[in-house]
Amino acid sequence: MKQFFFQAVLLAGGAAIVGYFLWKAGKALAIYFRDRRDARRAAAEAEVLRQEREARNRARLDNGCDHRFGETLGGFPPFACRRCGLEQTKPTGPCDHVWRLDTESAPGAVCEKCGKRYKPIVSEQTKL
Repeated sequence: MKQFFFQAVLLAGGAAIVGYFLWKAGKALAIYFRDRRDARRAAAEAEVLRQEREARNRARLDNGCDHRFGETLGGFPPFACRRCGLEQTKPTGPCDHVWRLDTESAPGAVCEKCGKRYKPIVSEQTKL
């Protein structure tokens, strides 16, 4: 009888340990799939926000100018249109910069709305 009791206790303890780990594995799988669902939902929301931001940016750039981005003129920012001065994408700050060439100093540009200055990096090779 003693042997049967000890075998039953060992079997019940082993079953409890296995059951505990199965419970933990099931809980981890449930959390994993819930997080994947939340990540897909967040990615879908981010895609909608990205498309809205791109639409606002296209509307912002629709001002009748034949934009020329990347063609630097003297000290003009490469990310701004050299004709109208708007940046290719709206900056993160409060000012939607409109760049104009700075006539006061060395090559550079200044925002006509907020006065921020853009100075291109001049390397030793360009000085020669």
